[in-house]
Amino acid sequence: MPWGYIILGLVAGIASGAFGVGGGAIIVPALSVWFGVPYPVAVGTSLALIIPISLSGSITHYSLGGINWKIFMFCGVAGVIGAVLGSLLIQKVPDAYARKAFAVFLIYSAWKLWAK
Repeated sequence: MPWGYIILGLVAGIASGAFGVGGGAIIVPALSVWFGVPYPVAVGTSLALIIPISLSGSITHYSLGGINWKIFMFCGVAGVIGAVLGSLLIQKVPDAYARKAFAVFLIYSAWKLWAK
């Protein structure tokens, strides 16, 4: 049994439900660094994993009254368009550049959250 993947899914699910992150912040780096999955495949796998992980978290947050549907509609439509564009883009970017750009984004985001 692939225990590493099971543990990764559990950690990503907890992070998703508690912090709204999981795919990008946990699954992509873990698959790429620890499991040796090529970066574009890690991104694609993470996006597929977002469906069951975010659906279960969304249902729970909905039952607790924690969803702003106006924000959801605007971001959802724009996000669908952006996801298609980003998926096409990441296939053209070399792994090393994509990983480094993503790392810079995560560090910047962490710094802004910490400083706030």
